Amino acid sequence: MIIIRNFINKHAIRNMIILVAICMFSLVGCSAKATSQQPFLCHVVLEEGSGFIAEKPTSTVNKGENVTFTIQPQDGYSIVGTDYPDYSLSYASTGNSMVLTLHKVRFSTVVTVISAKSDLNIRYYANGGERLDTGDASEPVLITVTPSHLRANTELGTDLFVRPGYTQIGWNTAPDGSGKHIGLGSRVAIDDKFILYAEWSKWTDSSYFTYRKTDQYAIITGYNGQEDVLTIPAELDGLSVISVESEAFLNANCQTVILPDTLQRLEPGSFKNSDIQELYLYDNISFINDYAFEGCDELTTLHINAIEPPVYSGNYFDTFQDKFDRLLSLKGKKKIVLFSGSSTRFGYDSAMLGEAFPDYAIVNMGVFAYSNATPQLQLILECMQDGDILLHAPEFDAAKRQFCTSYDLDAPTFCMMEANYDTFAELDLRRFHITFSALYTYLSTKSTMSPRSYSLSAASFDEEGSATKEPSYNEYGDYILYRPNAEDDKPIYGLPVEYTVEAYPKAQYIDPMNQMYSEFLEKGIDVYFTYSPRNRYAISDDSTPGARAKLQQYFKKNLIVPVISEIEDSLYSGTYLYGTDNHLSSEGVELRSMMIIQDLKRAMAAEEFEVSNEQ
Repeated sequence: MIIIRNFINKHAIRNMIILVAICMFSLVGCSAKATSQQPFLCHVVLEEGSGFIAEKPTSTVNKGENVTFTIQPQDGYSIVGTDYPDYSLSYASTGNSMVLTLHKVRFSTVVTVISAKSDLNIRYYANGGERLDTGDASEPVLITVTPSHLRANTELGTDLFVRPGYTQIGWNTAPDGSGKHIGLGSRVAIDDKFILYAEWSKWTDSSYFTYRKTDQYAIITGYNGQEDVLTIPAELDGLSVISVESEAFLNANCQTVILPDTLQRLEPGSFKNSDIQELYLYDNISFINDYAFEGCDELTTLHINAIEPPVYSGNYFDTFQDKFDRLLSLKGKKKIVLFSGSSTRFGYDSAMLGEAFPDYAIVNMGVFAYSNATPQLQLILECMQDGDILLHAPEFDAAKRQFCTSYDLDAPTFCMMEANYDTFAELDLRRFHITFSALYTYLSTKSTMSPRSYSLSAASFDEEGSATKEPSYNEYGDYILYRPNAEDDKPIYGLPVEYTVEAYPKAQYIDPMNQMYSEFLEKGIDVYFTYSPRNRYAISDDSTPGARAKLQQYFKKNLIVPVISEIEDSLYSGTYLYGTDNHLSSEGVELRSMMIIQDLKRAMAAEEFEVSNEQ
């Protein structure tokens, strides 16, 4: 990616003039406040640069208010971000313009806009629909792809085309729908001549529905059809369909259900005991929970089409899909996959592991420990093969989630899916619980957050959300910004973690973890268990050296995979941690990586020895 940062020497004089002007304006604002108690004024200037044109590059607001600019990307460019720490980017209601909002401005400043240039484009065809820009429907809409990720996000779709009597369920690589299906906003690998076609589903005949009318809307109350594919109309009698009442589709034998983008509510029991297996919905639905699908035991696949812009772009949740992109790119190659939560993304030097194990590609899949590991591991499993290695280091402060003790989904799972909802469609919902309640929680929170852009990359921001001059993540998925050692051993959170046998009952922790491990082993994948790093003073009083030794033996005896490390080696001096009790400093990462390399080599050698003896 070519990042255009406007810190060029030829602009230095102009910038000095701007800053002087800002200082003069600020003094005027201060004077006005002092003499007449007027609010303090902040003067903001967007620095001129390549890749964009601002309709109005200057603005003056009261201290603490938001500042909004409308930016038009130039041909071949897209807006990636700014150097202002608290901002949001969204699409304007018309055209290709972006709306840049700087939140709670408290001082006068010059803001740098970061843009990216790309030679890659996706050509989108209406494929039977009409272009919303009134252009020739036989000609494609050409959209420049921002090279922020290994794969590119597609357009949301509803902003490009419309087809009366049809719902767009995504994009397809073939005009007849026989190619690869891609959900609206989801990711796809592209080349310089990439083409996508709108994929449409015809509305089910309105005569099959009973509905109640209000002044502006239609509410579906019943259904008497026998369609295998049920595409609920977005309109009935010219009124937008916004809700489905309880038991409207009771015992329906439809196998695929496509909800319209107008739908706001699915009432509890709306599809009770139906034969539904596959569901399409949009991420603007405002009320949905699991009771809507009570008794739908064959519901297997959920397709989420993005109609709303993302809110987690550039956030650490966003890294899951970047890491997953790398995992997909390595299908067919031998790899070592590192997994747990944030202690993994902050805890390895994958380049060191790559040098130590040159026959393997390294993938750091660590994101967030306080989300159920089960769906993440299910997705990872589908991308691994015979001869691959999974190195698992569960975090004990989130043990219930990390040891796969539950099949309940949660909102953070969907946060990690936002950048590519198609990934979620790979999960078999029959294995999981409270899917739609978790989705509702996620969407409710998302609706309160500022819209951003898929073009943003988490590698352009630090953990606090501030733009960085250097990438914060490397190609492996490691967080690589320099992190100094702490000044002392003092724990940060004061939350002691249990390292005792009693804290991990076999039926509740060991058995479900072994069940997950067995799925990897059955596929020929080698799994090794190690420990996540922890401040040695952030453990419970009961976690004595003797208790820790018993726990070590307990894991070795009861886990069906090799335990390759010692608990004692995972308890670090607090000086090797940064900002938390389990995120390693840069020096701590190096020390741990060297230790893991030794542990893994020893374990692999022992396993090879056992195999040779058996032969």
